[in-house]
Amino acid sequence: MNSPDPARHRHTARALAALTLMAVLGGCATVQRRPPLTLEEVVTMAKNDMPAAQIIRSMDESRTVLALSGSQYAGLRQQGVADEVLDHIQKRHLEAVEMDARFRQQQLYWGWGWGWPPPPAFPARPFPGRWPYWY
Repeated sequence: MNSPDPARHRHTARALAALTLMAVLGGCATVQRRPPLTLEEVVTMAKNDMPAAQIIRSMDESRTVLALSGSQYAGLRQQGVADEVLDHIQKRHLEAVEMDARFRQQQLYWGWGWGWPPPPAFPARPFPGRWPYWY
């Protein structure tokens, strides 16, 4: 019977230690997200003559969803917010409402198998937004 190779055990131990260290350090890493924009920040950007595309990009990067009333849309328009930005605000809000309804219907807030009856086929129709659609 051959005795085990000590060099092989050292390499295995080092690889295991490296994998453990990477797993521990990877678990400690956090991703800092930008906070969502407020309505006042959107108005300030519009008053500072920032292009609509840049405001929309900032809203997308910060994952901003604003639930506004009709009078707030009118007030934003009077304060100089571009129509493209207003359309984007409404579109993002409708997408968020649809996503919430899908999560509730498919019981995805608690994960698969937590509710009864079991969820139907995933999803019934493709979500029109970006993938993954839980942002």
